[in-house]
Amino acid sequence: MSTDHDTISMLRDAVQRYTNDHYGFLDRAGVLGRAPGFSPRAWRDYADFGWLALRLPEDDGGIDADAAAIGVLMEAAGRRLLLEPLLASAVLGTGLLLRTGSAAQRQAWLPQLADGSVKLAFAHQDDANAPCVWRDGLLDGVKTGVLHGDVADRVIVAARNPAGDAVLCMVAAGDLAASSYRLVDGRGAANLRFDGARAEMLGQPGQPAQDAIALALDEAAVALCAEAYGVIASLVAISGAYLKMRKQFGKPIGTNQALQHRMVDMYLLQEESRALVNAAQQVLALPRAERERVVSGARAYVGAAVRRVANEAVQMHGGLGITEELDVSHYFRRAMTIDSLFGGRDLHMARFTAHSLTADQPGEQPCVPM
Repeated sequence: MSTDHDTISMLRDAVQRYTNDHYGFLDRAGVLGRAPGFSPRAWRDYADFGWLALRLPEDDGGIDADAAAIGVLMEAAGRRLLLEPLLASAVLGTGLLLRTGSAAQRQAWLPQLADGSVKLAFAHQDDANAPCVWRDGLLDGVKTGVLHGDVADRVIVAARNPAGDAVLCMVAAGDLAASSYRLVDGRGAANLRFDGARAEMLGQPGQPAQDAIALALDEAAVALCAEAYGVIASLVAISGAYLKMRKQFGKPIGTNQALQHRMVDMYLLQEESRALVNAAQQVLALPRAERERVVSGARAYVGAAVRRVANEAVQMHGGLGITEELDVSHYFRRAMTIDSLFGGRDLHMARFTAHSLTADQPGEQPCVPM
């Protein structure tokens, strides 16, 4: 289903008003680095506004949001450096449960996801020495780099059954061992160990999960592109304002032609990134073979763009650009983090290249790690 333009416009206005009024740089600084690592008040507000239920069907209180509507929320996450587990829970966790969960599982968990009382994380990256195996309702293995795995109430885990088939199962936080840490941008993550943890399979036994996992990772890639665009747009605006305000030898440094050219390059990267985000959002609903090349191409390019814009912004601000007290340094950290989550720029560039080289051979599909 495609979300209509009026709904997207109203959602964008609501998100911008709320974050402008309640999620300024100083508001964020008040919760950064403190338990639980995000704002519980903001999380409750997101639930009250219906943002955590965007993906739910209309009968369940949502709007059956597509990638464009989700992109509005993720763009705001980049513009305001939101710390809450929107991507992990409201986008990926909710989407996987909707797509693969049984009717009973959806009935049990979707209302709690919508009201914010339950937070999900998606664990997909195996430890090379301890891959996750699901057998007879029990899960063994280790997952690394689980975004918001430190605060999740339940974790959806991509694993293998004894036959080697991909499965998705859900584990309560109390049944696993978590080694929590902070990412560079201040958000929480964890390495998770499962030693015979009780794990409820999503859906029915024998139901293939590989396609659902691949789609979830592509959804993560597109959502991160939207978040990166939000970071880029904010850095372009902040840098432009700084060049007009900062004076040297009695005149604004923005009169320097070299800096003007660099600002133009940053603005072009912003507009190119916006176009690629829109393109990736439009193809996300297509079959896997048709969407992967565009999604990976956008992810690789936008990942490079946000890093370049962040580097330029820091350089234009000079030594101030790396200080804790200036917002530019925090955008820089978010840019670096975005580029490494859920398959970074290098993986997606390799997949884009592989798809491009095999475009004339439709029977061949490049293999992407689970």
